[in-house]
Amino acid sequence: MSDLVLAETKEYVCTVTLNRPDKRNALNPELLRLLKDTFQSIQPGGDVRAVVLRGMGEKAFCAGADLTAVLSEEGGGDIIQDTIESVIACPCPVIAMIYGYAVGAGCDLAAACDFRIIADSARMGINPVKIGLVYAPKAIARFINLIGPGYTRELFFTGRFFTAQRAEEMGLVNYVVPEDELLSTTYSLAREIAENAPLAVAGAKSVINKLLHRQLSPEDEAEMRTIVRHARQTEDMKEGVQAFAERRKPEFRGK
Repeated sequence: MSDLVLAETKEYVCTVTLNRPDKRNALNPELLRLLKDTFQSIQPGGDVRAVVLRGMGEKAFCAGADLTAVLSEEGGGDIIQDTIESVIACPCPVIAMIYGYAVGAGCDLAAACDFRIIADSARMGINPVKIGLVYAPKAIARFINLIGPGYTRELFFTGRFFTAQRAEEMGLVNYVVPEDELLSTTYSLAREIAENAPLAVAGAKSVINKLLHRQLSPEDEAEMRTIVRHARQTEDMKEGVQAFAERRKPEFRGK
């Protein structure tokens, strides 16, 4: 049995932990599938009323996707988004507890949670432009819903990693707290939610999610899939991934 994802429930609060501390909890395909299974196993009216999602240790919530492993799989990007959709669909509110870094797909994972509580020393950002990728359209739509189009452009056009304070200004997080108060603040909120009527909370979450959902035409979806697919076939994308693996600055040529 793999221990890449740990889950423990105490007093109606389930703590789900990404357990790859040596890789700053980067998301590889096996971890993503386990994480999806974990969230899909949570049922309304059960023993779980709130979820805390965190990374093992205090260096990173999640440093993004393990690019080499994810991109080597057919439909690698779909694995990430399918897992993130399972977090959104979880009937219980999910709180991201963010130490260190929540970047790349880790930022997307945090943004999919219902709350984000971040240590004042942490950083957030999403940087597919740094490796030549166009990110999943549904994920970009979620950021627009969360922080608006202006800040979404700043996130996706610059690829910057933002301070916790700037993330709060953008509306990307709910609370910024001193690092030594992160644990207590997170679990205080989780317990507060868990004390409420669980089916009413689940119902409210479902209604909010439905109201946020915007239906695109089949033509729009087809066009966006073409844009994403084209970006993954460019020389720039290959150079970006290679540069990332070699820990150097990529040399993009617009091809």
